[in-house]
Amino acid sequence: MRTIFFLRALRRSSSSSSTLITLAAVLIMSGLGGCGGYVLKGKAVVGSYNSIELVDKDDPRLKDRGTPGVRVEAIRDPDSLGRKTVAAANSGGNGDLRLAISEFGVGFLEEEWELNAKMAGASYAANIFSLPFDADSVRLLVVVEPGSGRNGTSLNNEAQRELDSFDIHIPKDSAIYR
Repeated sequence: MRTIFFLRALRRSSSSSSTLITLAAVLIMSGLGGCGGYVLKGKAVVGSYNSIELVDKDDPRLKDRGTPGVRVEAIRDPDSLGRKTVAAANSGGNGDLRLAISEFGVGFLEEEWELNAKMAGASYAANIFSLPFDADSVRLLVVVEPGSGRNGTSLNNEAQRELDSFDIHIPKDSAIYR
């Protein structure tokens, strides 16, 4: 019963042009609010070095042999305590990538994003970017040299180096390793 009254009231009030303009503006703004509309397309290829970069759409390396199973993660605010992984995608059988980021402000706010490339549990490349306003103007190119990835994260590796530099011996079953 309430729905019928609401629809009748909406029909009466929608006859004015200002209400229609307001309704159209609200619908347009809700569509721009970061609902998955920002998509970085690209390719993961095999190469003689490891890198992750934004390149021109016509870059000839995008035609190289692709590799499946490369995971790309997008991290917002990588140098802050509030850093968080907001999107991830895996390359398909021919290496094609499609990284959809549904965070508010991506592409038009001035901020840094870290993109990481991983494969089979190993880290291959990481880079910091300011993402362009028009995601279709660039392509994401991930180059991996098979077998050259680093196991664990760089933070874990650095922590292990620091522990090894001290004369303190901590048992591997200690809570610090869990």
